[in-house]
Amino acid sequence: MQVVNLDIPQDVGYLVPLGDLHRGDTHLTQRGLDKLKGYLDWVMERPNAFVFLMGDILNVASRSSKTNPFESDKDEYAKSVTLFKPYAHRIVGCITGNHEQRMYKEFGFNPLQPFCRELGIPYCGYSSVLRIRVGKRADRRNEYRQIYWGFAHHGTGGGGTMGAALNKKVKLQEIVHGMDFYMAGHDHQLINGTRNILLPKKNQIEHQRVHYIDTGSFLDWDGAYTEEAAMAISKQGAARLRFDGRQDHHDLHVSI
Repeated sequence: MQVVNLDIPQDVGYLVPLGDLHRGDTHLTQRGLDKLKGYLDWVMERPNAFVFLMGDILNVASRSSKTNPFESDKDEYAKSVTLFKPYAHRIVGCITGNHEQRMYKEFGFNPLQPFCRELGIPYCGYSSVLRIRVGKRADRRNEYRQIYWGFAHHGTGGGGTMGAALNKKVKLQEIVHGMDFYMAGHDHQLINGTRNILLPKKNQIEHQRVHYIDTGSFLDWDGAYTEEAAMAISKQGAARLRFDGRQDHHDLHVSI
């Protein structure tokens, strides 16, 4: 696990987690690619917006996988590097997914490691803690008004219903306590659940709203293994996390 530190001096900051692209899968159509590029361009238009990659960027199909390796795009690695290269300076980290780990288990090689090196972005392994500082104080050196904490993992196991997928995100807090948000993919759902909890901070007990985010996918449902397995249909896309950095205004908003 690696800690990713992101400093956003503006009063508001954004993070867009992108994953489950499955480049090489025939069910990643031009519609999904256009939607993905739309998110990347949205980030580039804002100096206070950044991307975190959630794994399964590559499909890496094999004989034992759900998708047919003989139908996969053999240039998926090169095309993925080309796709993300113009946006690399806005990508703050990347975790591995089960598809990339499949190649590691079979051949001892994870393609996301050279992918990250080529792009010059941090490779964070299986999971990452994100420390996001927002709203730099003009009167004090290197101090920010708000600090947000998050935990990212690609996700594991089955979860054909929205409830099962969301429950797995809630269980992430058993690993790391006290985060403002927990996010994972893998289930190809686009969900944001919230819960209010009480946390001891300094000399008092404070209310904290926690977000549990399923980070979505860009694959078509029709004709894919998701249809074959009768998995829930979810719209293509990703979540946008908005962090408020104003004084005494610790507020995280998630739009999907």
